[in-house]
Amino acid sequence: MTEALSEKLISLAQKYESADFLKKDPSQFMHRFSSVRECETVAFIAANLAFGRREQILAHVEAILSAAGSSPCDWILNQKYKDFFPENNVSFYRMYTNSDMRLFFDGLRYILEEKETIGDFFKEKWAEESEEKKEKNGVSGLSSNDKSARKASEDGKKKYLHQVIASAFPARCALLPHSKDSAAKKVNMLLRWLVRDNSPVDLGLWKWFSKKDLLMPLDTHVMQQSNELGLINSKSANLRTAIGLTKKVAEIFPDDPVKADYALFGLGIASQEAR
Repeated sequence: MTEALSEKLISLAQKYESADFLKKDPSQFMHRFSSVRECETVAFIAANLAFGRREQILAHVEAILSAAGSSPCDWILNQKYKDFFPENNVSFYRMYTNSDMRLFFDGLRYILEEKETIGDFFKEKWAEESEEKKEKNGVSGLSSNDKSARKASEDGKKKYLHQVIASAFPARCALLPHSKDSAAKKVNMLLRWLVRDNSPVDLGLWKWFSKKDLLMPLDTHVMQQSNELGLINSKSANLRTAIGLTKKVAEIFPDDPVKADYALFGLGIASQEAR
C-alpha cells in the first residue's frame, strides 16, 4: 500500500469516526440506554435490520423501540414482541416477514433467559469453541514444519465469532447468516459496535474479545471504495473478501483494523451525496 493511500485512510477514519456519525446511523439507538443488557439488546435489533436505505432502517428500528418502551429486554422476556409481530408472512421490512422477526426475537429471548448479558452468553460460547478447537488441533510435540502445515489447514477451517453468534439462532432464522461463506456484514458491524473501545460511536462492551480479530463489515459503500482504491479486486461480498480486506487495512491499523470501516464507509457516503 502506498504511503499516500495509507495517510488518506487514516485521515478519513479520523474525520468520520465522530459523534456526528451517529445522527444518520443505526448505531445511534444503542446509545439511548445505560445498562449493558439493554445496550446489547438494542444493538442486536438495530444491526440485524441494517440493510437497505438508511431512512427505512431507522424508521423500522424506531417503530420496534417505540413499542418496546423503556426496557426492550423486559419487552422481549415478557414475549410482548409476539403482539407486535403476529405469526404471518406479511412483510415487516423488505424480505423479513413478521414470522421471521418473531423467530429472531425468540432467539434473543432465549439468550437473555440464559445469561445476565448477551456478552456473557457469547463469551461462554466462544470459550467453548476455542477449547474444542484446541482439543481437535493440539500442536504440542509437532516439529516447526508440522506446525506450519497444521496452521495452514486450521486457517481454512477457522471459525469466526460471527458464525458462533449465528449458530445460536435457528437455521431458519433469516436475519442471521448461516452460510459458512457469508461475509456476515450485519453481524460484523454489530461486533464493531460491541468490541471496539475509545470511540464516540462504538461502545466497547465486550472486553473479552480483541478488536484485532474483528472483520471488516462489507457494506456496499465499503466494497465499492475498496475496489476503487485497489484494496481488493473482488465484486463478491463473501467471507474470503472480508478476510482479505481486513488483512489489507491491518497494514495501516494493525491493532484495530476495522477502524478503516469509518474511512471507507464515510468516503462512500460522501461520494454518493456528491453525485
